[in-house]
Amino acid sequence: MRERAGIEAFYGDAIYLLRWRRGWSAETLAAKAGVSKSSILNYEKHRTVPAPDVRRKIARALDVAFGDLDGLAADLWRRFSGLRAGGDRLAAEGAADLAAGFQRAALPLVKRFAAGQAAPPRTATEDEVRALAPVVRRLGTQDLRARVEKLPSLWRWPFVKLVGEESERAASVDAGRALELASFALEIAERIAGEEGWVCRVFGWAFLANARRVGNELARAEEALACSARLQADPPEGRPELPEPWRLLDLEASLRITQRRLPEALRLLDRAAEVPPREGPIRARILCKRSNALERLDDLEGSIAALREALAQIDHEAEPHLLCVLQFNLAERLACIGQAVEAAEMLPELRRLQARLGTGLNQVRMRWLEGKIDAGLGRLDQAIEALSRVREAFAKDDLRYDEAQAGMDLARLYLLKGWTAEVRRLVFQMSPVFKSKKVHAEARKALALFRRAVEQEKATAELAGRVGGYLRRAEHDPELRFEEAA
Repeated sequence: MRERAGIEAFYGDAIYLLRWRRGWSAETLAAKAGVSKSSILNYEKHRTVPAPDVRRKIARALDVAFGDLDGLAADLWRRFSGLRAGGDRLAAEGAADLAAGFQRAALPLVKRFAAGQAAPPRTATEDEVRALAPVVRRLGTQDLRARVEKLPSLWRWPFVKLVGEESERAASVDAGRALELASFALEIAERIAGEEGWVCRVFGWAFLANARRVGNELARAEEALACSARLQADPPEGRPELPEPWRLLDLEASLRITQRRLPEALRLLDRAAEVPPREGPIRARILCKRSNALERLDDLEGSIAALREALAQIDHEAEPHLLCVLQFNLAERLACIGQAVEAAEMLPELRRLQARLGTGLNQVRMRWLEGKIDAGLGRLDQAIEALSRVREAFAKDDLRYDEAQAGMDLARLYLLKGWTAEVRRLVFQMSPVFKSKKVHAEARKALALFRRAVEQEKATAELAGRVGGYLRRAEHDPELRFEEAA
């Protein structure tokens, strides 16, 4: 399984190598293979992995056997694995042979980077830096730092951007890794002189603010964002333009959403949407964030409309990760407003995406969604089974706030069934939640109110539903009181 995943990481490199040897552009290969140009570029940039049927089309267009394309990817994986394992001489020589003609210099840079060897005194191109993405993704921060020390050609904006983007990517699954990468991006930015150094520091502080936000260090995130703002207000002589100004607005909006400064977040996202490019994955990313802000304002209809618009902006084949996030959020919100039938129709595609991505959506949260949909369809026994497993999984991982939300969903179903003894047992099982510091004080008060109602045999499904709804709204707003949500 590990070998298969390793080989798949090099399909894009194999495709690029073969088309470069023919002197074809990505557009030429796309036309000959019958796929979109954006799909070819996304495979080569390691954003997506081509499905078997797509690889067959590409192999035919390149006039190679399907097995030869897989074989080249496997050869690349084995050789670079050997480099990472210890710089084996034969692996290095083989990698050098394979590198011939590939992006003219990209693979040699990858080889030197993976082996921690010194680079010639020149500036790395954007294509070369992009080729390092899968290696950066796999290296620990200390190993990454050691290699970059020997490659001053990487001390430029494209590499700071790459590391910052990897920090954003890591944020959804590992807040510690996100912070390490963002801190490293800023460390590199501080080494860069002139106008480019100013650009790198502006973004470096913004990436760090986002990583601190994910780690729930909101005050320190605000400090980092203020550093970025001060730099923007004091540009070097010549007043250079910032690349990708939408990204700065988008990152600030993320912090404002977490701080529940939602109208301000929406204004920032509106400004970001006005900056070119206004279509495609960037536009979809901004709309996804807008949807999250609207959900926290209890505008579920507006949130759903933003998600539908975002889905229309992307190439579904070329952007499977973003597609998976958008479809999951849409299904969840449809279930919340009573449109469980439409949400259920989306489940097969979501499961297919999960299987394709491997490490896509968290499996537990997918099961949680399935339980909510079952409840909306009146399949209460199936929903109870699913939500029981979900709550137990959150409890095992010490995710107490998530356990509280899943527990209230489960309590509501028990009460709808009239199973008061099961509710009392559930409240006993959730005793660590009621005193956990991971659940803020106002949320603990709401949960305590429900527990007292259970003890006094006054709990109702309506009360469980209100407490559960409050917990969702108050997750990132510890000042919100339960009485205000009633």
